Parts: sequence; C-alpha cells; structure tokens
Amino acid sequence: MRIHIRFIALFLVAIAGAAAFRIYHDSIVEAIQRVAIRMRAYPYSSIILGLMILATSTPPMLGFTFLVTLSGFVYGFPQGVAPAMIGGYVGAMICFGLIRHYNFARFIRLSPSKQEKYHAIQEAIAEGGFGMLLMIRLTPIPWQFTNMILALIPTLSPKRYAIVTFIASWKLCLEVWFGSQLASLSDPDLPPSAHRLTMVTLGVGVLILVGLALWLHRLTLTKVKQRQTVNQV
Repeated sequence: MRIHIRFIALFLVAIAGAAAFRIYHDSIVEAIQRVAIRMRAYPYSSIILGLMILATSTPPMLGFTFLVTLSGFVYGFPQGVAPAMIGGYVGAMICFGLIRHYNFARFIRLSPSKQEKYHAIQEAIAEGGFGMLLMIRLTPIPWQFTNMILALIPTLSPKRYAIVTFIASWKLCLEVWFGSQLASLSDPDLPPSAHRLTMVTLGVGVLILVGLALWLHRLTLTKVKQRQTVNQV
C-alpha cells in the first residue's frame, strides 16, 4: 500500500512539474539554451560537467540526474555519454571509498525494530548474489543513494561493487538520450514533421523506461522481502 501511495505522489509531482514547465516553457528553455551554448563554446566544459556529476554521486548531494540529462542536452547523443558515465562511475567509486574509510554506518541512528529490518535488508541484498546487486543498481532509486546503500553492505567486496557499478552505469546512456531529445524539441529550426517524430519517440521511450523502472523496483522489493523472510525463519 505504501508503495502505491509513493508512486501516486511521484505521479502528482510529475504532473505538477509538467504543468509548471508548460507555463514557463519559453523562459526555462531559453535559459537552458544559453547555458548550453556557453558550455559548447568552452573547450573544457565536458570535463567540468563530468566533475560536477562526480561530485553529486555522494549523498547528500543532489542534482545528479539533472546533470546527466544536461550532458545529453548540451552535447547530444552519444557525445554526452562520456562525461556522464565517467563522472558517474568514478564518483560511485569515490563514494564507496569514503563510506568504507570513514565508516558512515555508525552515523545511522534507527529504532531497534528498524535497525533489525535494516540489517535484514542488507543481508538479503548481500545473499541475493550478483543479480540482486545489479537489480538494486538498475532500480529508479537515485544513483547517489544506491552508491551509499551498496557501500554500507560490509560483505560486499570493492571488486564486486566496481563490476556491478560499471555494468549499471550504462543505464545513464538513457538519461543522456533523454536530454538529447529535449534539445531537439527546443530547436526552433526543427521542421514540424521532425518535431512530431521526436515527440512520439520521446513519449514511447519514456513509457518504456517508466514501465521497466516500475517492474524492476517491484521485483527487487519482492526479492528483498523473500530473503528477509528466509533470514527471519
């Protein structure tokens, strides 16, 4: 029930965001285009953007998804993939090192019942093997938080973390592609037929991505609950 409430809340937020974007569309697009033009003209802008993506890969920093999408908007697809993937992967590895080195788990303060559930979920993820780790990575949970969740599992080795993160980092290509499509839609010189085709392609792509994200999210939660039940027995 709680999961459905969360998805309804996210859906309402998405509608509100879409409505606000439609109202202020021209101002928002104009501002983003000015930033994109300046970034394209600057020779080291892709490196700077990659460093910004790297910096937002560690909680409580925010803006990771926006910056990855901006990479596609500014540089297009597939040119925008490099700063997104490199920044995301290196940032994830730095996040892992920071959490392990400074033992961030000691800062987590939960009630006894929640603490027990938290450890059960950790054990379920750890015992679920490589497939479980990959599913956690592919769910719509923000990148920086999956970095933290996996880094806090004491039995997860740096090597396995690095491999799972590398494979999952390819999902960032979809966000870069999404940004490139938004850039095409904001182009005033785009012919009407091409505009309609881009709209249809973008709409179908978003529907597929949302469907896959929901399926993976529910599948992952089901697997975690099953492992948690086994551990309790």
